[in-house]
Amino acid sequence: MNDLSIVYAVNLIIGAILAGVMSRYWRLEAQSGSLRYWIVAAWTLTAADLMFVLRASYPDAVVRMLPTLMVTAGQLVLLFAAKRTTERPTSTRAALGILVLHGLFLLGVMGMPELADWRSVGNSIVWTALAFRAAWILSRPIRGQRSVMQIPAFVLVCHGVFQALRVALAMRAATSPGDGIGPLIQMMGDLEVSLFMVALFVSVLAAFLEQSNRELRVAIDDVHQLSSMLPLCSWCNNVRNDDGYWQRIETYLTTHRVNVTHGICEDCAATHFVGQPAPKEP
Repeated sequence: MNDLSIVYAVNLIIGAILAGVMSRYWRLEAQSGSLRYWIVAAWTLTAADLMFVLRASYPDAVVRMLPTLMVTAGQLVLLFAAKRTTERPTSTRAALGILVLHGLFLLGVMGMPELADWRSVGNSIVWTALAFRAAWILSRPIRGQRSVMQIPAFVLVCHGVFQALRVALAMRAATSPGDGIGPLIQMMGDLEVSLFMVALFVSVLAAFLEQSNRELRVAIDDVHQLSSMLPLCSWCNNVRNDDGYWQRIETYLTTHRVNVTHGICEDCAATHFVGQPAPKEP
């Protein structure tokens, strides 16, 4: 196994761990429809790493372009995840169109060897556009509230900037083949896979945990509000207890560890003790 295969193998292990952790969290805790798309994206990018590891054994050049298209598919699923998280409509037809156009571009480059250096340029342009689009969607407020997905949006912006830098370097390599920056572009791509997947999917998982905590806090506040409501009879002022039985308010408060003392107000004293001294309060 060469050094490049080792790098892709490490990326594969990292991606599998992240995708597995997210899948476990979704199964045990979240059950969120939008999180399902993030998990699919994680597994898709992990599968792309697996194909990169094995691509040296692919017998056909056309088949060897599948890992690149798998990365594009993963980016498209990320875009779907961003839209579902922000409750925006998705378009499967548009996603398939982008995937087909990218595939045609790769076939065209393979058919014209003199344009082989422009392959990295085209790939990075597609991935840059998808990253910035997903970041823009996540950065938009949801129902007028600040979204918990601001950190994943920032990670996607960084990824878009990184890919834009790769576009610039790849264009320079394509126009000036003698500069020798091809290995630098390859190294940037290898680093990007690990850094991007770790930063993005860890931040996504943290965002969903934060959202779950917010929902839990709201639920606790609702329980406190409901538990503070006292069912009181409008006629006899008896209280309905937790078992559904009506009892005197003094008994109810005593059972809930509230000490009760008795007194008499001025109106009741004037009504019930006319012409005689009112009883003294205990």
